[in-house]
Amino acid sequence: MTSPLTRHPPPPPAVDVVVRPAQPSDAAFLRRWRAEPAVRRYQPLHNVSVARLRADLGAQRPRDLYRGRGDRYTWMIEADRERSGWITLAIVNWEHGLGELGYALATRHQGRGTMTAALGQLLPELLLRTPLERLEARCAIDNDASRKVLEKLGFVREGKLRSYFVLQGRRTDHYLYALLREDYIPGTDLR
Repeated sequence: MTSPLTRHPPPPPAVDVVVRPAQPSDAAFLRRWRAEPAVRRYQPLHNVSVARLRADLGAQRPRDLYRGRGDRYTWMIEADRERSGWITLAIVNWEHGLGELGYALATRHQGRGTMTAALGQLLPELLLRTPLERLEARCAIDNDASRKVLEKLGFVREGKLRSYFVLQGRRTDHYLYALLREDYIPGTDLR
């Protein structure tokens, strides 16, 4: 069996994409993007101050990810040398190698292949160099763009989470997607 990325490599993005660990100096950008209606449409993002975001980003220790430590990591996405979005990884359980990805792009950077390229850069790092064995992502069932990103990258839809989040005052259903190390790297079935 070949890797999902080998079978269906994502098309090259329309822009030059770089993914890097977020830094405290990125806090104001994150705060501004989190307030955009197009970003909040599918995510229950709370209002957080720049100071709080700066402190959270300053507390991250990216090297701990490779040691199986820490609980949350954030990366910035740059498209054509401009900050354009973010990816977060929340560790669900290190003992079982479980992590959950979340991501968003500023409105003007959506629809250009940027997120597919960004996640495509980060996935090998997470699945080849860390203790993570399973990455999950969720998306609102009507979020076609996010669903397409995940499917292009080899994530498998595992089910529907009924009434999962409250968005704009109403409960919404989500799809649960997952990518396993054994699916991503042939011959690594650890069961």
